[in-house]
Amino acid sequence: MEHVVFEIAQKELSILKDFKKTLKEERDSIIAFSIEGIVRSNNKKEELLKKLEFLEEEKKRLMENAPFTEKILNDEKWKNISKEIKTTINEINVSLGKNINLLSFSVDYVKNSIENIVDFVNKNTYTRGSQARLSILPAREI
Repeated sequence: MEHVVFEIAQKELSILKDFKKTLKEERDSIIAFSIEGIVRSNNKKEELLKKLEFLEEEKKRLMENAPFTEKILNDEKWKNISKEIKTTINEINVSLGKNINLLSFSVDYVKNSIENIVDFVNKNTYTRGSQARLSILPAREI
């Protein structure tokens, strides 16, 4: 029964690493202004989170009713897996923060671009005599 708990923890670690990889893909999609990529990443993250929730519940259920809980918690293999899981979660938190900042920047960029277009159109509509120019193609570098 102990090996099942170790397998679940190993699967959790594997899913967390996939989640971290998905966050990198999401960051690349945000930088490329790819809505499809962002949606695809969000769907994958949701799927991975559901798997993690299931594994967490299963692990909790096994650990609550097991007489060997203390033995597992003191095992060196368990400590190594736990340490790696914590490290990966910290890396995920950093990546999430970066992605949130990039998304915020991207939303502001799009909002400002739309405001510039609307201002330009309004200016041209009400001041027909002037030769207004529209500059909405700034660099796409973040």
